[in-house]
Amino acid sequence: MRNAICSTFAPPSEWGLSRQTHPAVVQAIFALSSDQRAPEVIWETPTADEWQKVALLVAEYLDDGDFAGDGDRYARDSFVSFRLRLTNRGN
Repeated sequence: MRNAICSTFAPPSEWGLSRQTHPAVVQAIFALSSDQRAPEVIWETPTADEWQKVALLVAEYLDDGDFAGDGDRYARDSFVSFRLRLTNRGN
C-alpha cells in the first residue's frame, strides 16, 4: 500500500466478516478513521466525502494489487454500494 493515508495496521478480520464487506472497504474505512471518527461511525454514517475517499482508496488498493478484486462492485451494506472503474486491469 503506497498511499500515505493507509493505516499502518490490519483491521481485525472479524470486523469485515461481521459486516459482510470486502476487506479493501474495511481497510479504507480504518485508514480514514481517527479519534474524532471511529471506524464504526464511518461505517454507520459516512459523510459523502468519506464515502468518496473509501471508493478512491479501494480502487487504489486493487490497482496496486494489495487486495484481490471481487468484480467491480463493492458494498458498504445491502443498501449502499459503489462500482469501480479500475485503471489497471492486470488482475
